[in-house]
Amino acid sequence: MERTLACPVDPQPGKAAMQRIKHPPLRNKINLAEPTEVRAWTRRLGISADALKAIIDKVGNSVAVVTKEIDLQRANHQASPATVQSPPAEDELPTPA
Repeated sequence: MERTLACPVDPQPGKAAMQRIKHPPLRNKINLAEPTEVRAWTRRLGISADALKAIIDKVGNSVAVVTKEIDLQRANHQASPATVQSPPAEDELPTPA
């Protein structure tokens, strides 16, 4: 029985085809050098590429840390002072709701 190789190799020495080794992506890091990764993460996180770059510059490229920072920013944005009512001053009448 004849054995075959999984990847074909040129039988002539010195003329083997060069194959580029493609390393698997790191699942827990965001690589800004890869446009496809940036596009995927911006869609997944619901932010722009510029915002993603700013957050990575601030906290690092770990997916967990970036996600946590985005959640914190969204929570702070929802509880902004414009939506929180302040108590009326002493000389003001309270406004009806």
